[in-house]
Amino acid sequence: MKQIFVKKVSIIAKCLVNTKIFTEMATAELLIKKIFNDSYSEHSFDEWNTKVSELSANRIIAQVATASKVRVRNLIQELWYH
Repeated sequence: MKQIFVKKVSIIAKCLVNTKIFTEMATAELLIKKIFNDSYSEHSFDEWNTKVSELSANRIIAQVATASKVRVRNLIQELWYH
């Protein structure tokens, strides 16, 4: 079975779309990139935005589904070393 991978920005964007904060993945991804660049200007968004296994992505998305608020900066940090 082939393993599927998902970019980190797409995981957070999916959380935002699932909670109806955004309707479009692309719009959510642009916001996440802006938050990353504003908060972590000394780091590269492209170097951070690596691929994560679909299994890990789904686990994170499921955890956020029950949250009352999507904290983008917290998710960026949580995904930092994935």
